[in-house]
Amino acid sequence: MAYHDDLLGQAFRLVHNEPRNPRQASLRRAVSTAYYALFHLLIGEAVANWSRVNLRAALGRAFDHGVMKAASNRIQYKGQFPFAGEDPGAVAALRAVAKTFAQLQEKRHVADYDNTTFWTRTDALAQVKSAEQAFAKWKPIRHEQIAQAYLVSLAVKKRD
Repeated sequence: MAYHDDLLGQAFRLVHNEPRNPRQASLRRAVSTAYYALFHLLIGEAVANWSRVNLRAALGRAFDHGVMKAASNRIQYKGQFPFAGEDPGAVAALRAVAKTFAQLQEKRHVADYDNTTFWTRTDALAQVKSAEQAFAKWKPIRHEQIAQAYLVSLAVKKRD
């Protein structure tokens, strides 16, 4: 099983770890882990295009959370990514994956750094399921030209 799949499974286990009165630490780690599952899925997909297998891990280290979030937010705007002539279903799926990535990154920041936020199992589970849905939406479009363009945008800081 791939690392990103392991992380998604771990996120589900953390949400359900304590049947009664789940600890905030478990719920917060579940949200954070769900984000990292999607983060590593997208990086893994991007570096898989690199022909030198022995250098893929090093290339994966070049990805930056902020650049990835900015790219994921830009893709929501038709002026930035018009995707003319593309399958509308694939465009919608890609935009959903990108939106989920940006939202999960924000939720991860809350989970990891905002101790004033109380997480319920329902709240944490919703975030984990959103990552799971992004995985499912990504799979059928992963080889589409627009998906590949998105992967490149995740690694490249936009220049003005």
